[in-house]
Amino acid sequence: MSTLPGKPGQRILRAEEAAQWLDGYDFMQAAREEAERTQAALQQLRDQARDEGLAAGLAEGQREAAQLLARTSQQVDDYLAGLEAQMADLALGIARQVIGELDDATRLARCTRQALGAFRHAQRLRLQVRPDQLDAVREQLSDLGERLDVEADDGLAAGHARLSSPQASVELDLHTQLQGLRQALLPGSLEGGDERPSA
Repeated sequence: MSTLPGKPGQRILRAEEAAQWLDGYDFMQAAREEAERTQAALQQLRDQARDEGLAAGLAEGQREAAQLLARTSQQVDDYLAGLEAQMADLALGIARQVIGELDDATRLARCTRQALGAFRHAQRLRLQVRPDQLDAVREQLSDLGERLDVEADDGLAAGHARLSSPQASVELDLHTQLQGLRQALLPGSLEGGDERPSA
């Protein structure tokens, strides 16, 4: 466009040449205006595409951030749930270690005293223990007098006892007591979570 002559080569033009020059200049002006409109339309399309791309990128970024937040939140919840179980297991391990240092007769006597609270005071109860623990347990519970009969039962394992009334029976072994404590600490825990103490 810039190589076209800016004016006729002669000073005097015939009417038809003058009309051609005028038509040429009008055509050039129309072409420039059309080029400007096309450039403006292209710029508008570029701006619109950029805005749409930014909006799409923002939406995608927000989706990814929401997914990352959900995953992180789940990982934190899983970690805290595991930590809660670990803390309960630690507490039970300490309790097992401390209680495990007591001899069977002392441990059974303490468990019996604790379990007596679940029965009405006026009830006469029966405590069954292994024959080799009978004398030691009777001695430790002698202050309960007529409320409790302590009897031998060959079917019980070492460290186990059973406290019974006519209506109910309670196992008094360490494992059962710790399992009850675990259920209280972690209501949804499985019963197999604790190992039995070594005898």
